[in-house]
Amino acid sequence: MIQRIQSIYLLLTAILMAVTVFSSLVVLNTDAEGVLVFLSCGIYEAGSAVYPTWGVITFAALSTLLACISIFLFKKRKMQIKLCNLNTLLIIFFYITFAIYLYTGMSALQATFLKISHGIILPIIALIFNILATVKIKADEKLIKSLDRIR
Repeated sequence: MIQRIQSIYLLLTAILMAVTVFSSLVVLNTDAEGVLVFLSCGIYEAGSAVYPTWGVITFAALSTLLACISIFLFKKRKMQIKLCNLNTLLIIFFYITFAIYLYTGMSALQATFLKISHGIILPIIALIFNILATVKIKADEKLIKSLDRIR
């Protein structure tokens, strides 16, 4: 049900992670004064892929997919809570793999850090919305259990 606030939170999580898949994360500078752009699917220089980063895009896409699936499991709140917790882990793994690929890519390409882009901030906001959705789903589950006790 889209009118529940946790569904809105999960929808925002899915949208933010989908935007992360297609946006630049950081910008790197090479020794030859070239500019490298770190996207979720790879490190690019002048439009051509220089270094693939499949792990980063995998965790971003899985997180998007899991948030979309969680929206439609509104009748199974316990399963929805488990999927939200798994989605939190996926977003954290996104940052871990990003850090690993950034470190190895910078050393392999002899690049230095230039600036961060908006794409690296979006998963943090998605993580906050995912945690808010988990809290609201747990509150709904607690309310349903208390109503069952009264009957």
